[in-house]
Amino acid sequence: MSSNLARLGHVALETPDLDGSLEFFVDAVGFEEVVRDGDTSYLRAVDEFDHHSIVLSEAAESGVDHIGWQTEAPEYLSEFETILEDEGIEVTWVDAGTELGQGEAIRFTTPTGHEFEFYYEMEKPDPPAERRSKLKNKTYSRTTTNPIAPRRIDHTQLWDPEANDFREWLQNTLGFRVQERYNRADGSRWGTFLSANGNKIEAAVIEDEDASNEPALHHIAYKVDSADDLFGAHDAMNEHGIPTDGIGQHSISRGKFLYVRDPVSGHRIEFNAGGYLVFDPEWEPIEWEEGDLEDRQWIGQIESKKRVEY
Repeated sequence: MSSNLARLGHVALETPDLDGSLEFFVDAVGFEEVVRDGDTSYLRAVDEFDHHSIVLSEAAESGVDHIGWQTEAPEYLSEFETILEDEGIEVTWVDAGTELGQGEAIRFTTPTGHEFEFYYEMEKPDPPAERRSKLKNKTYSRTTTNPIAPRRIDHTQLWDPEANDFREWLQNTLGFRVQERYNRADGSRWGTFLSANGNKIEAAVIEDEDASNEPALHHIAYKVDSADDLFGAHDAMNEHGIPTDGIGQHSISRGKFLYVRDPVSGHRIEFNAGGYLVFDPEWEPIEWEEGDLEDRQWIGQIESKKRVEY
């Protein structure tokens, strides 16, 4: 089936110290704060037109409130409500403006425990005049932003002890398409890399080998222009005294990466360069078998498995 979802839109995160986390997200990484509403900050990357791609709220402890996906048309919200309720999934409608900048939405818990939100309308505010690019097809001027600031949201990596059930549900119910997958030597599936559109990955679904763990978010990936930006970002993290979790290139997706975590909340951002797009309607998923390569990383290593639960 084809998906009526247009794209990954945003992720709503929780932190025990909002001001402390903003030192990471804004001062170090370079996200732009669109608006602060009490204990919640709305952030976007420097080349994004939408109101926000991260919602960061203060809470008792770190967590993930929801992952937001934009539909291709407003009427698909009701259609998805019917599909989900037919599967016995409870759907909650969220009034327009509850999440600033966003129209009405539906929220629900997937069968394996991930918190999703579907919406269609999202405001496209202008930056302040002194920060705005003279190019009408850009938002912020690069001369006014953090030089290593990420450009746009790219994908999420989701860990789940029931990863196979989750990826089948994404395919069969929501119409996601598999781009690549990685099988272990015993025939089990380690990871499935899916997309609702032509991006190489929007949801990387990884099997958590500890069955007692809850579903969790490993990281949110944001695009940068080139591999040089990864070294610039690494330099910036060193200047801020923030350790990184690895730099290199994945074999899956060919994406070049740098991982870094907010020291306050533990939320991880991936700076991502490279990769590819898939527009072929007859695309056959790329199949990886354990042993095809010595390691799942083509270059470098990922040094931490920490992830944040819902």
